[in-house]
Amino acid sequence: MPDLPTPTRLSPIRDDHAWHFPDINGHRTHVRLRVWPTKDDGHLVIATDLELGAGLINAAESLVRACVREFGSPVAVVRHFTPYTMSAFERDTFDVLALDEKGIARPKRCTEEILKLLGAGVVGFPGDAPPGPADADTPVVPPQSVHLARLVAASLRLTQTRVTERRPNGYPTKDGPVAERDLDPISQLRLTAPALNHFSHFIGEIVFDRDGTAAGAKREKRLEKVVESLQKQAWVLTELCDELVNEERAQS
Repeated sequence: MPDLPTPTRLSPIRDDHAWHFPDINGHRTHVRLRVWPTKDDGHLVIATDLELGAGLINAAESLVRACVREFGSPVAVVRHFTPYTMSAFERDTFDVLALDEKGIARPKRCTEEILKLLGAGVVGFPGDAPPGPADADTPVVPPQSVHLARLVAASLRLTQTRVTERRPNGYPTKDGPVAERDLDPISQLRLTAPALNHFSHFIGEIVFDRDGTAAGAKREKRLEKVVESLQKQAWVLTELCDELVNEERAQS
C-alpha cells in the first residue's frame, strides 16, 4: 500500500483547470492540477488527465519533475483518471507516481487512500460527485445535459464583461473581462483544437431523419457538411499550433 502524506485541509489551496508542463519532447501537456499542503511541510498534488494529447500515461515522469520544480520537496504526485475514459472504465482511479533510481515512474494504485484522505469531492470533474461518504465503486456522473450546461456557462465567461470602474454616483465608466486571459497562444490552441474536434462528433450525432423523410435526409446531408468543416478547422488549428511550437524551438 502506498504511503501518502496527510493533508492539513480538505479543500485545495490551488485548483488550476489548465496547468501545463513540458513533456519529454517539449510539448505542452495540460492537466487539471489541485494542490494540498501536508503535515510534513510538503504538498500533495493531484493531476487530472484531460484526455488531451499524450496524456499522463506517457508523460508521468515529466509531470513528476515539473511538480518538483514548482513545489519543491517533499511533494507527492498523484495522477487521476476520470470514469468512462480509456484509462478508467467505470470508476475514478488514482496512482501515486514515484521515480526510481533511473528516473522512471513506477505508478502505485492509491484510489482508496486518496478517498479516505480527501473524501468524495475529489473524484470526477468539479460538481460530479455529491457530498457524502466516499465510494469509488459508485461514481455519480451527471447526464449529458448537465455537462453541456456547464460548457455553455464556462464559454460565456470568455466574452462576458463586468463593470470595473464607477463614478461616485454609481454610473459605470469602465468595463473589463469577467475572466482574464492567462493562456499563451500555444496553450490556447492545444486546448481548443481537441475540444472543437470532440464537439464536432457530438454535433454529428444529431438525428434529423428519425422517420425516414425526404426533408430529414436533406438535413442530415447538410449536417454532415457542417461536421466535416468543423473537423477540418480543428485540424488547421492543430497545424497552427505545430507551427508555433517549431518557431519557439528555433528561437530557444
